Amino acid sequence: MSFSWADPFWGLLLCGGVSLGLGFFVYRRDPGGWINRAWLRFSLATAVWAFSIGILHGHVSAGWALSSARVGQVALSLVPGFFLEFVLALLNDVRSRDLLLRWGRRLSALFACLSLTPLILRDVRMEGSSEYFPVAGPFFGPFAIWFIGSFLLSLWVLLQEYRHHVGGRRNQLRYVILASILGFLSFLSTFPMYFGLSLVPAGHGLLLFYALISYAIVRWRLMDISIVVKNTLIYAGLYSVLVGLFVVVVVFLGQLFFYGPQALDRRVLWMCVVALSIVTAVVRPLDHWLRRWTDQVLFQRKYQWQNTLKEASKGMTKVTSSDHLLKLMAHFIGMRLRVTHVGILQRVGPGFTLKVSRGRDKRPVGLQVDRDSPLLSWLEEKKEILTLDEVKTWLRSERLFPHRTVIRKSLEEVCDQMVFLAAHVCVPAFSKSQMLGLLVLGEKLSGDPFSQEDLDVLSTLANEGAMALENAQLYQQLFQRMGEIEDLYQREHRLFIHTAIALAAAVDARDPYTHGHTERTTAYALSIVDEMIMHPEIGEPTHFKQILTVAALLHDIGKIGSPDEILRKRAKLTPREMKKMEEHPVVGAIILQPIKGMEEAAKAVKEHHERYDGRGYPDGLRASEICLTSRIISVADTFDSMTTDRPYRKRLSDAASIEEIQTCSGTQFDPVVVEAFLKAYRKGTVVKRPVEATEMMG
Repeated sequence: MSFSWADPFWGLLLCGGVSLGLGFFVYRRDPGGWINRAWLRFSLATAVWAFSIGILHGHVSAGWALSSARVGQVALSLVPGFFLEFVLALLNDVRSRDLLLRWGRRLSALFACLSLTPLILRDVRMEGSSEYFPVAGPFFGPFAIWFIGSFLLSLWVLLQEYRHHVGGRRNQLRYVILASILGFLSFLSTFPMYFGLSLVPAGHGLLLFYALISYAIVRWRLMDISIVVKNTLIYAGLYSVLVGLFVVVVVFLGQLFFYGPQALDRRVLWMCVVALSIVTAVVRPLDHWLRRWTDQVLFQRKYQWQNTLKEASKGMTKVTSSDHLLKLMAHFIGMRLRVTHVGILQRVGPGFTLKVSRGRDKRPVGLQVDRDSPLLSWLEEKKEILTLDEVKTWLRSERLFPHRTVIRKSLEEVCDQMVFLAAHVCVPAFSKSQMLGLLVLGEKLSGDPFSQEDLDVLSTLANEGAMALENAQLYQQLFQRMGEIEDLYQREHRLFIHTAIALAAAVDARDPYTHGHTERTTAYALSIVDEMIMHPEIGEPTHFKQILTVAALLHDIGKIGSPDEILRKRAKLTPREMKKMEEHPVVGAIILQPIKGMEEAAKAVKEHHERYDGRGYPDGLRASEICLTSRIISVADTFDSMTTDRPYRKRLSDAASIEEIQTCSGTQFDPVVVEAFLKAYRKGTVVKRPVEATEMMG
């Protein structure tokens, strides 16, 4: 069979090969990407259809022709659903149109199943000597209607998105739309042959579809794989040149040493095969060198940009001050791009304020731009980079914005505002669909235009900066909130202490003999703890002193429930009265326990009458079973009780009281606490005068 471009057999086979190649090429760039997987499915279905229809026009038997036609019909049934999925993935609109996608898949699966029956493809008929044409079944009409409707729906979705965009994205969609129309017509050209019309199908016109898609990939970064395409093409070209040179050298040397200058014969051809085998064997060492040379020489600038982006992103994540972050961004961009002006506007209240401005044409920092200005309104609505050249082009051609009527005056206002800001390029910075800032850049000092790669990196950097700026603002708000919480805590703590003082005063007021007892006990306890600050049970000193202060002030709060006749009795208490008095630690703990944050103080209040030897009350705890706070309060409480007048006895002297405390060390009192008390007393820090609680709290 001779080769001819007009022959459907060769054209469709070539179309199937191109479809498979481009499908797997895109898929390998990002196997996990939705758009890459959708494109692969569409390409596989198209390739199977092209191969199957091509076989119908080759030299095959009737049985093979029918089987091939059914396989092709199954693939053709899947094409519309896969193409719709590819379009939605390309537009990043899968979630919002999930219902549409699901019904497209279901109908594709339904018609694919029916394609295996005579309902859609009844049989094949032979025309001429070797060509077969499919014969439509009773359900082919509904299938054709659904096929055409599905493709028109996909084109309508593309056109709607096309009307909402300008710039590079609009160019991407333009080529996809044009390619889709050509592909649709190529598929449609095969439909007449199902109805008895012996027309040669133009299905291999899909090559134009893939040509336009390939051009959009290389020129406009469709599916974001332009770097890989360029790198691959150049690498393949260099590799081919090396292979060709190597083969020529081998052939030349073979002719010179073995055969002379006569024409090539079979042996020389075998030498070429050997030469190619040798090149294939050494391809791995060449692979690394060629890739490294290609990357360094041809893509050095882009890699520098990528390194810039990585450095900037790394630096931005470490900055917690929004002002420092904006200065860092301006420094990076100005240093790398070398432009006449770098400015950053930040959203402040209802408008935007120029926070940073650098360069020859810098504007005054603090410049205000109203949020409703034509420039900011456009950027917030379109969420795309805007260049002054684009605006001037629109003005010259009086071109209108898509999806919105904008008169020439509005375009002039946008242009004037960009000139006022010295902005040759405006890059909006978004975070969570909200524009937080605006990056404005003047012209390059070199006079070179901004490339698409420049704009892509700037857009990425601006959005990364927006997220970092939001994080920095949240950090500052958190830091400020923490300060407010700390102030609130201090106020509440002081309020609580004063409440505790009032409660202690209420207890003291019931018995004139014990007036000031709780405050003096607290002062003595604080003097003791200062001498044992390194004790392992103390932990964080400030927190321990706070708990000790509260517990000491409220250690007798349980006496609120004791009758006055017992508190003021001058004679010795009876066993029943003593038992009643011994209830006050438990009553005090019960009063404090429900208060949040008072658990430690409540425990200390309950245990302040426990003894080191285990003979105390209410629980008979001993040694380290008693909390250190209670062991300290016990010594301080006893010293104050002995050195003050009581209804049933006169006070003891300090010397007698200290001697008694020393005697009870190891039995009633903790020896370590007693030693600390003695040190404090010798230093004179055990205050004997009445001390106000506010003085103890500082």
